[in-house]
Amino acid sequence: MMSMRSIVVIISLVLCRLITSAQGPDHAISLHGNSISFKSFSEKILSESGVRIYYQDKWVDSLHVTINEDQIKVIDAVTLALKDTHLKVSRWNNDLVVLPGEQLIDTLPSFEHKRTNVDSSGLQEKALTAAEERYMTGRMADVVQTMRIGTPGGAKTNGKCSILGRVLDEETGEPVSYATMYIEETNNGIMADLNGFLSTTLKPGNYNALFEFLGYQKKKFLLEVFSDGEFTIQMNKAVIQMKELLIHGDRQLSVKSKDPGVEKILMKTIKEIPTMMGERNILQVSTLLPGIVNTGEGSSGINVRGGGSDQNAFYINKVPIYNTSHLFGFFPAFNSDIIKDFSIYKGYVPAQYGGRLSSVFNIISRQGNLKHFTAHGGISPITANIVVEGPIIKDTCSILFSARTSYSDWILRQLHDPDIKNSSANFSDFSGGINYDNQKTQMSVFAYHSFDRFRLSDLNDFEYGNTGAAFTYTHRYTKSFRGEYSLIGSQYKFSTTDKQEPPKAYSHAYQMDHYEGRADFKNILNEKNTIDYGLGFLLYKLDRGDVVPYGAASLRLPVALGKEQGLESDLYISDNYDVLPWININAGFRFTMFSALGPKTVYTYAPDAPRDTRYIIDTLEFKKSEVIKSYAEPDLRAAVNIETDHNGSVKLAFNQMHQNLFQLNNTITVAPNTQWKLADYHLAPSQSNQVSLGIFRTLPQKGLEASVEVYYKTTDNFPEFKDGADFLGSPLVETAVLQGTQKAYGVEFFIKRSNRKLEGWLTYTYSRSKIQVDGEHPWDQINQGVTYPANFDIPHVFNGVASYHFSRRITLSTIITYQTGKPVTYPINVYYVDGVPTLDYSSRNAYRIPGYFRTDLSLTLEGNLRKNKLLHSSFAFNLYNVTGRENPYSVYFKTENGKINSYKYSVIGVPVFTATWIFKLGNYASE
Repeated sequence: MMSMRSIVVIISLVLCRLITSAQGPDHAISLHGNSISFKSFSEKILSESGVRIYYQDKWVDSLHVTINEDQIKVIDAVTLALKDTHLKVSRWNNDLVVLPGEQLIDTLPSFEHKRTNVDSSGLQEKALTAAEERYMTGRMADVVQTMRIGTPGGAKTNGKCSILGRVLDEETGEPVSYATMYIEETNNGIMADLNGFLSTTLKPGNYNALFEFLGYQKKKFLLEVFSDGEFTIQMNKAVIQMKELLIHGDRQLSVKSKDPGVEKILMKTIKEIPTMMGERNILQVSTLLPGIVNTGEGSSGINVRGGGSDQNAFYINKVPIYNTSHLFGFFPAFNSDIIKDFSIYKGYVPAQYGGRLSSVFNIISRQGNLKHFTAHGGISPITANIVVEGPIIKDTCSILFSARTSYSDWILRQLHDPDIKNSSANFSDFSGGINYDNQKTQMSVFAYHSFDRFRLSDLNDFEYGNTGAAFTYTHRYTKSFRGEYSLIGSQYKFSTTDKQEPPKAYSHAYQMDHYEGRADFKNILNEKNTIDYGLGFLLYKLDRGDVVPYGAASLRLPVALGKEQGLESDLYISDNYDVLPWININAGFRFTMFSALGPKTVYTYAPDAPRDTRYIIDTLEFKKSEVIKSYAEPDLRAAVNIETDHNGSVKLAFNQMHQNLFQLNNTITVAPNTQWKLADYHLAPSQSNQVSLGIFRTLPQKGLEASVEVYYKTTDNFPEFKDGADFLGSPLVETAVLQGTQKAYGVEFFIKRSNRKLEGWLTYTYSRSKIQVDGEHPWDQINQGVTYPANFDIPHVFNGVASYHFSRRITLSTIITYQTGKPVTYPINVYYVDGVPTLDYSSRNAYRIPGYFRTDLSLTLEGNLRKNKLLHSSFAFNLYNVTGRENPYSVYFKTENGKINSYKYSVIGVPVFTATWIFKLGNYASE
């Protein structure tokens, strides 16, 4: 038998254990430790209190705890240790459980189960109904909402139901593009398209659905799926700033899941970045991303991955923009306040895009408020802008109008250059759209016009402008099949008068028309496989104008540069397929046929002789619309995204592109009078192949994203201009242009910090771009056939962007940028012929101008955050070029006293301060 002493000991131990357990997580203990592991921290708590902490080692591997408390509750100690992490602690039977991002549910909440018996089959033919609004206007506290999809007994025999959803903004009625729906039971996420539509297939049953998008409140619904059906939900903007939660609605915003070489910029980011003139410039912001470089102040050109400025396509609502800047690059050609989505494709370019070798900049404007009329705008020392929007038919049809103009030249008076001080500049732009949306059908009309006038002292006059319009009709034939039809027209024209040297003074006007029709289709086969295909026709019409003498002193002879036409037709198909949960393949094929059309007079030249008027041997006459020459252009595109783990991926892409037009420009930067030229009888289209490989990681606990991407691109039939080429002296461009090969390669580093008081990104790009024109004969060579750096070869580029949020109302931002100087050809010797000095130049682009460095600052002050107010306003104070550095725009030479002297020319060599007032109807969160 057990002795009495043993029984007493056992009873004592049990009582001690019961007493300790009764205290549990609320027991106060003493804890001291400096950067100890979480495992050691848990063991200390167990020994001191008897409370066990349950967790997985991988969740806390990198977590170290520093704590010095003499009396602290166990639950409070663990909560303190998990601060600034995504882990949450919960009570469980007097012990603790640690879980990522959520807590244990230990009691059932008090709730009302709200059931709505709305037959979704009836929703297919009409817009949002009053019944929908009653149960889909937002998640109320302690209410579980149920959406009934389809009709009982209406499921197909195969057991799968096709479901079409729509996500709208509750305040404006506009689609919430790229919002996500997550189905908990299937562990599957679906992303909405640009129009807010999302499609999936589910078996009949009940499902918990979570809807999310960055900047909006989460919404949860219970889906009761009976058969095929549709639903619509409305999401509310999130007014409370979240510190630790990072939501990626659009997968292209996630560094892990986006396609290779795709960049997206949020309008929130653009609003916080410093600007020179107080205007939000999305194109300048794009040059702060890896692989994208501006050609310099006073130029509108952008170079992407070693390509020329003419190798980028720019679209706003499908309308092509052939000159993207006001005031030589200091302002964008369109109002950033109307922009909803801005995507840059520089690696993998979807098959529906073609016609450029380097990149596509796709800009989508907002559709306009469908609920009520509103307005917003801004006033700076140089410009003013206004945006007005509202419903024509509430919840169905809306209008959006934007206007912007300049009204002051004071900024020019601040610059050192005497010619610029005595100059004047003004510009304006207008855009407007009407959008109709009745669920199954969307129609939109968008129109755009911009105009610039610039007078450079008494030396030059420039006028140029873009005008365009697009009509788009989108119809969803079934829940998984959609068609989109577009008619597009665009015109770019300029005129210039050059008065620098009276004997050579001239005037010249140029015009380019673009007419396009497209049909694009999307077919969602299932939740893993989507096919896009379509076709299009594009007609180019160029009037290169006449160069005529200006002024009585001009000795210049008139030259008719002629007219050109070209027809481009394309057909494409692409497939986005999730092969496995961790691997996605996006592959496409695009076939383009380009034909140069008459009327045209074409000259042929003697073989084994240079293309020169002295060697013309025949003349070919082509009638109106007669095909001069055709080119077949097949392109293959492919991208593979491999998810290595929950926070990382590896991406590989291959891209083929053709380009049928290029710019006539024999300078490094892009000027307003730069001409476009079509491929023709003598000049073939350019063709490129690019391969890229990248590693992408996210570190959610620290709010970091990082990537490293390498690329290699080759281009054939790359147009280069002979030394001293003059495009205004003769209509025969083929006598001034040779075609060679280009090779571009580089590595891009990117790290970004988000959703913290201090956020921003750092980029570093190493890249090279080299050209070789090595024909069979010396006259078919440039630089004697030796490879030389391209005009846009910029080996080193560093950008730093940072914003510090003192509060929701005060934000301080800065930009630091550095890039290697552009290549340049210098005179290296002078020799005399009959007493006349003649310059001897170096090999092409053998030297570089000094590097470029600039720092900018911006302070944004928001008005009060009251909910009920008529007008909200904010002030943005910007300081451009804080250090006043005289960055070289170019280097030029003068012969003075028998010597050749070099000079550095800077456009902005002083700090420039501007203040902008920004206003909008409504409160801080209103759109």
